[in-house]
Amino acid sequence: MNGDKPLRLLGERTLLERAVGYGKAQGLPIALSLRAESQFPSASEIPVIADRTDIEGPLAGIVAGLTWALKNGFDAMLTIPVDMPWLPGDLCHRLQTDFAGSPLVARSDERQHPVCSLWPVTSLDAVERYAERGGRSLSGILRELGAHAIEWPIGERDPFANLNDPDALAEAEKLLQKSR
Repeated sequence: MNGDKPLRLLGERTLLERAVGYGKAQGLPIALSLRAESQFPSASEIPVIADRTDIEGPLAGIVAGLTWALKNGFDAMLTIPVDMPWLPGDLCHRLQTDFAGSPLVARSDERQHPVCSLWPVTSLDAVERYAERGGRSLSGILRELGAHAIEWPIGERDPFANLNDPDALAEAEKLLQKSR
């Protein structure tokens, strides 16, 4: 969606506003990881973390986020994307409850969703080394770190369905309208 996905509307709110609202509803400290500041509106009370420019793909944000979390005294970091508007309300609670120092990754319908993971800050060095070796896959580093998957049921829709294109966004809009 041309890099402006976070600012696309679903209902009357942007995907970014929905993700931030989700984090706030969980009572979590929130920070935004992004490649370019132009991706997000500048007026925000939320800290913005610049992705590592020397790392490709989503790992750039994971490394930047883990670095931020470590500097701010957190022992773990929950990652969620802006393009999953139906995330389960118990995601944070279940991952925190099962957290024992290894990464945890959400799973539904026999598929892992590595962008919805709880990362211990102690994994920062391993993630950086993985990226330095040319690793780019979130699934790959989670596997290497011994991540455990936590399963969620599929109800009316997959809570981890993501909106990767305008057609998926239009379908989500229809679902939202039907639920009102």
